[in-house]
Amino acid sequence: MSPKPPKTAPSAQKAQKARGTQALDDLIMATNSSSIVSKRSVVRYIPTYLACREERAYHVKERLYYPNEPHYFRFFVKKFQRRAPLINRGYHLRLKVIDTLVRRFLQKPSPRKKVVVNLGCGSDVLPWQCEVRYPESCRDVTFVDVDYPDLIQKKRQIVLETPELQGLLGAWEASQDSPIVLKSQKYCQVGCDLRQLATLQTCLDTLFDMPNTEFLFVAEVSITYMDTEGADGVISWASALGHAEFCLLEQILPDGPEHPFAHTMLKHFNKLNTQLKSVHRYPTVASQKNRFESLGWPSTESWTLWETWSDDLFMTAAERRALDAVEAFDEWEEFALFASHYFVMLASTPHPEVNGHVSRPLAELDVQSYQTPANTSVYEASRGHRRFGAAMLVENPDGQAFISHNFGQGPNGRPSSEDVYRISSQPVTSVSSRKGPSGRVCHTLTDLGSAGALLAGGRASPSTAFKDCWLFKKVFNTWERVQDLPTPLFRHSVTRLSSSSLALLAGGRTNHVQTSAEYLLFDPTKGWIKCRTQSAPPSLYGATFVCTGSNGPRTFEGFLAGGNLEDGIVNQIVYTWKLELSQSEVRPSQGLNGLMCAPAYVHKQHSLSFVQQTPQDGRAPSILSRFGSIAVQSNGYILLFGGVIKDVQLPSAYDILVLKAEEGHVEVIARLDGTDGSGVVRPFMIGSSVVPYGHGSFAIVGGGATCFSMGTYWAAGSHSFHFDASRLSAQSDTVPPPSQPEPVKYLETVEITASDKENAVQSLAPVEKQAIPRVEVETAEQFQKILEAGKPVIIVGSDIGPCKSAWSAEYLVNSVGPECKVCSPQSPL
Repeated sequence: MSPKPPKTAPSAQKAQKARGTQALDDLIMATNSSSIVSKRSVVRYIPTYLACREERAYHVKERLYYPNEPHYFRFFVKKFQRRAPLINRGYHLRLKVIDTLVRRFLQKPSPRKKVVVNLGCGSDVLPWQCEVRYPESCRDVTFVDVDYPDLIQKKRQIVLETPELQGLLGAWEASQDSPIVLKSQKYCQVGCDLRQLATLQTCLDTLFDMPNTEFLFVAEVSITYMDTEGADGVISWASALGHAEFCLLEQILPDGPEHPFAHTMLKHFNKLNTQLKSVHRYPTVASQKNRFESLGWPSTESWTLWETWSDDLFMTAAERRALDAVEAFDEWEEFALFASHYFVMLASTPHPEVNGHVSRPLAELDVQSYQTPANTSVYEASRGHRRFGAAMLVENPDGQAFISHNFGQGPNGRPSSEDVYRISSQPVTSVSSRKGPSGRVCHTLTDLGSAGALLAGGRASPSTAFKDCWLFKKVFNTWERVQDLPTPLFRHSVTRLSSSSLALLAGGRTNHVQTSAEYLLFDPTKGWIKCRTQSAPPSLYGATFVCTGSNGPRTFEGFLAGGNLEDGIVNQIVYTWKLELSQSEVRPSQGLNGLMCAPAYVHKQHSLSFVQQTPQDGRAPSILSRFGSIAVQSNGYILLFGGVIKDVQLPSAYDILVLKAEEGHVEVIARLDGTDGSGVVRPFMIGSSVVPYGHGSFAIVGGGATCFSMGTYWAAGSHSFHFDASRLSAQSDTVPPPSQPEPVKYLETVEITASDKENAVQSLAPVEKQAIPRVEVETAEQFQKILEAGKPVIIVGSDIGPCKSAWSAEYLVNSVGPECKVCSPQSPL
């Protein structure tokens, strides 16, 4: 017999377990480093000329999202890292939500002393921010930071060594042998593992007169790293303190752990070995509400972070609009995904006098499931990875059809290329490269039948929109430049007017701060023509805009739904519209001295009128009101694909809906479920493109999203399915068998070379030199007229300050220091 292995001594087992626990604690503490760097990125922006003396200039203000506040985060994050706009906006929302609920606690009347306890505080600067923002409300309030002893000791050292932070304390005491490592009237620090609730209880008993104290506990993405039983213990313990509130902000899984964003998020934290524990037992807002009620909190309020974005309690319309001027931003779908996967709960032990907000999930649709076979072709490596592009059906000279998915965002920027997909398993001749538009995202590509496919606008960055337009000539498989848009646009919507060669454009962004309110008709023979509108919606971008039919050759009708309003909220009103095309009139033209000249053609403006559909419950998000969706028509029905909705995560089961528009009303008929041998197929419908081909067949290509700071998800492959409208209304005994779709498979990537005509429409008129006028500007109205004219001028005689005389080498050295590199341009003007 083999000798039995020696038993591990109990003391050795305890030591091994302690080492494992400490290692996990270290990893959890490391999450503070990433979070606090992101928070500093939100609140800190220092102009280039001040950056070189940052360590000396303590008076420098936070200028990105908080322009008028002292800069506290820099004391805990020595090296600044500028995060991407998506991360900045997400952390700004997190900070704003916590700040709002803490402010509400501080400002509510109470006869008791108020204490704000930050559980798992990390390097947060909440006490100092509140003192600056709400000094009167903080007069008799004490802030308590609680975290692991090692982390809180480091925070104490920074606070005591930094005059700007120590100034909050007044008289203070520090201890080396007590969990209360720092004590003052306004601010205390407790080094305590939250699994040791008896220690935390003793510390609070020591610091405060508990029966006459009211607490607000804040846990911002902290206790979710604990074992669920331990986290529940913290929540239950806090409820027993009498007068208390508990603010919890952490992750949820609103559409399950397999949703692409949720999967990426969980994978990210698993890779860091800091698994999210509570999210699996409490994956929804409703389950979190039940959690708190069962743990002793009779009153709760709840929001997803996506709900807080549109709630004036946290963010007013003016504040949302102001953010666009702070930083160029257009990652709306990805922002909605992030904010839908986080929630905030505010629980209280006393019953509030007024019923609080309760997060409301999307109501279930009482419609049939239209099931149809789906075919999936998996992408190999990164081939086919492209999002926010556009796709079209084309043919090669041999008559073989294939799909072109062009431009958009790839793994390494915005490619000037197209991904070619073959339809069926038949071999396809390789596609030659060709000249055409430059790379871009958020453009439109609209099939106009025999006239070609119209590409309009798009953007590079959100502050750099394009106005160039192109027709893809199907006969020759070439791009041809056509008339530019009147103004650069991206995130606009374009629909073909029935079977004509005309297209109608709605809204869009002209840059990251301005939204267009115009509706433009495109005629291949005349270019873009502005329409006269009646009862038009507010300015929108990213809306669903569909022509559903015509009433004669010059009257068209359709509907408009969703899209973002100028303040970044998804529009909840559905509109039907009617377009009446005017005809050109021939009028005699009168010249000088009353002489009659040749007749002139006068174009009347086309008339576009809107009617609102009856709105539903204003609090419930509409399933039709989406941002960034795709609508495709098929046999009298409209298939609506993807996008995001207001307040909550759009369930993937409702990603593809079948709609019917009749008598001025749009109705959901069914949800479309593609199936294969393993069950229902759920394509990722963010950033993807949809192309109809054949008779009732559709392809979904590309797609993907940046999942906040947790990685990028790319669609796993291309999908195809068949939609047979007759199966919706047929009796069960006469339902035809579903058709198998032709497979759509990635073939190759082909470069598109920027055309020589890309930057300017060809003109036969010679270029003439013109003198630039010199003007004096004395009033704001004069300057505004110059801007509206859009022509170059030289402004003379205006006082622009001391920069003309003071902008010297000596001045710069004295201002920014001799080590800072500065480029000083010289001009004779």
